[in-house]
Amino acid sequence: MRQKALRAAAVAAVLCAPLAACPGRGKQEQAATASPSAALAGARLNVLLVTVDTLRADHLGLYGYRRATSPHLEALARRATVFDQAYTYWPKTRGSFVAILTGRLASQTGYSKGRQELLDWNPTLASVLKQAGYRTEATVDNPNVAAALGYARGFDRYRQTWLEPSLPTEVDRMRAITADGVRALQQAKAGQPLFLWLHYVNPHAPYQPPPPFDSAFLDAEAAKGPVLRAVNGFHGGAHAPWAKAGRPLGWYVAQYDGEIATVDAEIGRLVAALDASPVRDRTLLIVTSDHGESLGEHDYYFDHGEDLFDPCLRIPLLIAGPGVKAGRSDVLASTLDLVPTALDAVKVSYPPELAGLSLLPATRGEDRPRRPRLPGQNDRNLLGAWDRRYKIVATPEGDGARYALYDRERDPAETRDASRQEPERLRDERRELELLRDRVDAQMAKTMRLLQGLPEPQKLDAPSCERLKALGYVLPAGCS
Repeated sequence: MRQKALRAAAVAAVLCAPLAACPGRGKQEQAATASPSAALAGARLNVLLVTVDTLRADHLGLYGYRRATSPHLEALARRATVFDQAYTYWPKTRGSFVAILTGRLASQTGYSKGRQELLDWNPTLASVLKQAGYRTEATVDNPNVAAALGYARGFDRYRQTWLEPSLPTEVDRMRAITADGVRALQQAKAGQPLFLWLHYVNPHAPYQPPPPFDSAFLDAEAAKGPVLRAVNGFHGGAHAPWAKAGRPLGWYVAQYDGEIATVDAEIGRLVAALDASPVRDRTLLIVTSDHGESLGEHDYYFDHGEDLFDPCLRIPLLIAGPGVKAGRSDVLASTLDLVPTALDAVKVSYPPELAGLSLLPATRGEDRPRRPRLPGQNDRNLLGAWDRRYKIVATPEGDGARYALYDRERDPAETRDASRQEPERLRDERRELELLRDRVDAQMAKTMRLLQGLPEPQKLDAPSCERLKALGYVLPAGCS
């Protein structure tokens, strides 16, 4: 066990390399370098991937939320498979989208705190589909998925809305994303399959929904909770640049819900455009999020990524399209599963060594994929695994790790470490986590050879650095 702890510490040292520098040059749209398209392959279904930043599942009506935040998603759910146990693998945008776009663990992709980018040796969903003859487009609003960081790999067109002076507000950019989606669906052709990725930054903090959603949820619940003081960081109160004097926790949550309702309306427009398009019956639609959000749980306010608790991990996931049955699925689903699911649906071969599994059988009413637990990691080198009831999290400590066990059936808020009360369960869960760690260690050893000799991580342009600052991110060296 001591040797395993030392290996884990070595991996942690790799993951804790210095952060990348920032500004440089950027473009609003960037064409990805990719091999010439092969002959058209597969079922030639279109793939529409809609991702909503920072959206936790339990604030949507289709997951039982009391407020009417998501009428359009609820309407979509009536013809989709809704996954009740869907989780992000990495609860921060950059790491999450590396997993979403590659279907691989960080130890395979080379993603780490010190190299927060999508490295070009990784096949992506876009690059694989482009090679199969697809037209590939994306419109996104979050500098964490900037083309300079590798996320445009495989896309013919990659629009970065925050770089456009004509789109000064988040609402402007949100509407531009929807407009791009509507246009692409209207122009879609039966003989040219399309992969379209649309990423909305709402409801990421600061929560500033436009009318009428800014007041839509100012009910009795919005007046409840402690009045939050302004603080530096995200513990003990509201982040100072976003704090509003005299406002209770409930008010901030109401604004978060307002942002959800705002983007839900945009998704409604997209679905209506899909229904009116010539490719309605030839399109696989996936709606999900990169991660959730902590709304005061564990004294952590309006941020995500520093822990592996469910508010940051549990996300919505809806899949609709040809052959998909309407209903609910309780199979354990991960963001790592999106690449194999999409490629399974369109009948295009998988790239090697995927960490996820296809969810397509579950969309057809089957009880698959069957697996006992899901993995999770974060920028702080936490490693976790969970099944439907228990979660174990290893936190680096000295040259080893400290373990915590949570029984989410008895303690859904994950506030009590059950290690002492359930030593046998801890032993079993720890054994499984050590197997995951061994796998990660072996993969990292291979990846380290690929990382040797790589140039320094890419820099972001000044507008992207400013946008990251507005979103509350700690800026890398080089961002003023």
